[in-house]
Amino acid sequence: MAQAPPTPPPMSATELRDEARDSIIASSTGSSDPTTSPNSSGSLEPSPQLSAVQDIYQQVFPQLSDLAEQRNFIGITNIAEHHDLNGSNDKSHSRLLLIAPLVLAYMVLDDLTPAQHALARLPENVSSHPLSHALAALLASALERKYENTYARAQELFKMSQQSDFPDPRLGKTVGLLVNDFLDAFRKNTFTLVSRAFACLHVTEAQKLLGLGQKEVLAIANNNRWQFDATSGILRPSNASLPPLVATKPGM
Repeated sequence: MAQAPPTPPPMSATELRDEARDSIIASSTGSSDPTTSPNSSGSLEPSPQLSAVQDIYQQVFPQLSDLAEQRNFIGITNIAEHHDLNGSNDKSHSRLLLIAPLVLAYMVLDDLTPAQHALARLPENVSSHPLSHALAALLASALERKYENTYARAQELFKMSQQSDFPDPRLGKTVGLLVNDFLDAFRKNTFTLVSRAFACLHVTEAQKLLGLGQKEVLAIANNNRWQFDATSGILRPSNASLPPLVATKPGM
């Protein structure tokens, strides 16, 4: 008898809710022996009462979404960690309602190790979800300080979160907010590092490090009193009180 192909992870809002609902039904009927019709292939039709049940991840998510709008990243990490570590039904894809805000909030705070731990404790069926893959790819680039990859993967995750088939529209909005917050924080940290580490650098190198076009980079440099030589394309940070470590030349 031929085996059916594996079922892909749920991506639509309806599929995600159904997956969470079915997991709750399965756990609540644990030792019972359900009766199935000849054409049901062993599946259960939930009662109207059970279909309205939300798991802990769905219950907590609105609070995380509100905290994201308030830019309360520490609040997100505290609440999401507590409920993720103490929640049940941890193989449900709805767990990503906690994990996605948790990982991104840690990344905004530049606290990447606990973000790694949060992704590492996901079961295989959840870690294989496209959203989990996108979060892991972004985190890996940030950890390795691969600047161009980090900006590219952040944009990919943002675009994914805005698609019509994203698991949940409010989750998409929250992910989009947190990705933008991460990009702002990552650029700010990078700019501070560049200001301390470089005596001078070419404007094209600054564009790569900040993930911005030349016009935006020069505006930031001007606001921070950097000097720019238009002939050579060289930028010179203004912080003369800190010893320069590296000077990059055009073409390096």
